[in-house]
This record gives sequence, structure tokens and C-alpha cells, in this order.
Amino acid sequence: MGIIRKIVHFLAIICYILIFAYALICVPMIFGYRPLVVLTGSMEPTIKTGSVLYYKKVPQEELKVGDPITFKINNQVVSHRINNIINGEYETKGDANDSPDPIKTKYQNILGKDAKITIPYAGYYVWFINQHLYLIIVVIIILISEFLLGNRRTLDIDKNLKEEEVL
Repeated sequence: MGIIRKIVHFLAIICYILIFAYALICVPMIFGYRPLVVLTGSMEPTIKTGSVLYYKKVPQEELKVGDPITFKINNQVVSHRINNIINGEYETKGDANDSPDPIKTKYQNILGKDAKITIPYAGYYVWFINQHLYLIIVVIIILISEFLLGNRRTLDIDKNLKEEEVL
């Protein structure tokens, strides 16, 4: 039983670390920033594929040429830089792209201005967890198992104490 307890404890430590890492990625949400996993290289080398970037809704007056923004177009969320503003519409372009995006976007479709901070490679972790939600159940089972195995010793001590009191 001791080896099982050690294995479960080791797995629980890994789970705690992974939960802590996920929570750290979510901390900027407290300040109104939304996370986004970067899945393409259109903004490299500024924003690497697999990074987590954050964006925040800002007033239209704060947007200017050169700002990286996150916007929705054709049911896709994209982060590119404002290349030009023409008649209230935003022409965007990825840093790694040779030409501007073919479709201009309106302010209503802009989700927010990108923050300067990104977390490289963390997007792979977030994407993996979001694609494999059953892992949350596995983590819960491991943590409950560790709790029960850890409390088993406590329950045994209480049981032994009660038996000694009876004698």
C-alpha cells in the first residue's frame, strides 16, 4: 500500500503544479485581459506560435496604426497589427505576412488591443488541456485519491487511540 500512496502523492504534486500554472495564465483576467492561444505564425517574430497573448477592450480613440489587435472575422479570432485606418475601418496585417489582410474590420469586430506581454509556449499547454477536458476528471480522481490515502493514516491513528482508551 505504501508504494501506491507514494505514486499517488507524486501524481498529485504534478497535478498541483499544472493547476497552479493554469491559474497563473488566468491571473490577467482579473484586470480585464482575455487570454488567447496563438495557433499560427502570422505575427512572428513578435508573437511566437504557441504563445498565450492577452487583449483588452479599449475605446476606439485609443487604437492607432501599429497597434496589435485581436478581432473577429469570418467566425475566427485573429491577432494582427493595424496597418492602416481607412474611413473608420481597420486594415490589418500579420508581421510575418507580405500583404495586408484582404478584409478590413470595423471597430465592432475588434475584441481588444493586445497587451505587450505574452507567455511563449504556454499556449500549447492551454490548448492541450482545452482539447482534452477529460484530463480534469483524471486530475480530480488523483487529488481525491491522495486526500483519501493521506487521511487513511489519520483515521487509523484515531481508531488506535479509541481502542487504547477502551482497554
